[in-house]
Amino acid sequence: MSDDIPIIFTEDLRRQDRGAVPTAVFFSAGSTSQMQQYATAGWRVIATPGFRSDAKIELTEVPAETMAEASIPACTLLSCEAKFLPADTAAHIRRWQPGIVKFNCAFYDISDASGLAQSVAGLGYIPLAALWRDDNSFGYRAISNLGALASFPNLEWDRTNLIAVRDAAFAQTMLSLARLYVGEERRIQELRVANAIRNDYIARLEDALQAYQKP
Repeated sequence: MSDDIPIIFTEDLRRQDRGAVPTAVFFSAGSTSQMQQYATAGWRVIATPGFRSDAKIELTEVPAETMAEASIPACTLLSCEAKFLPADTAAHIRRWQPGIVKFNCAFYDISDASGLAQSVAGLGYIPLAALWRDDNSFGYRAISNLGALASFPNLEWDRTNLIAVRDAAFAQTMLSLARLYVGEERRIQELRVANAIRNDYIARLEDALQAYQKP
C-alpha cells in the first residue's frame, strides 16, 4: 500500500512517449521498500549525501546510488520525509526542477504543513494531498484518498502526504489513476482487516477450547 504507486504509473505512461529513464532523488525515506518500488519500476534511484532515515536502510539493496548533489544530472521526483526536511529544499527544487516533489508528513508529529504547501505552490507546483487512515482494530495503514489539496479544507497533517507536480496534465492523469487505485486499496484493506478479525476469533476459540480441556 503506497501513495507512490500512482506517481510511478503516471510517469510510466508518459515515458512510453519520451523513452527517458526517470530519476528519483531521496533526501530521506521511511523504509527500503519505499525506495525499492521505484527501482523495481525501472527508475534510477539516488540518495543524497546527507540521506537520513529512522529505519535501517541498506542502499545497495534498493539499489540506490549515493551521489554529490552537484553531480545529480536530472530529477523526476524529489522525495523527503517531512521530519527531515532540509532548510535549503527550495533551492534544490529551483536547481533540479523536478517534475514531482513529495513530502511525507503522515504518521509523524506534524500538526501543520500548509506553509510548505504554499511554498511549493509559489514555486509553480500544483499541490495534491494523499490521505492515510490507521483507525481500524489492528492499526493497519492504508491510503484513503488522493486529490487536489484545496479539496480537503480540514486536513490532519499527521495523516497526510503532500505531493506537488509541475505539469497540469500529469496531475490530472495521476488523479484519474489514483481514483481507481484508492478504490482497490480500500477493498484490500477491508479484506485484510476482515481476515485478521477472523484469525483473531479462531485463535480465541482455540485458547478457550484448550482451557476447557485442561483437567
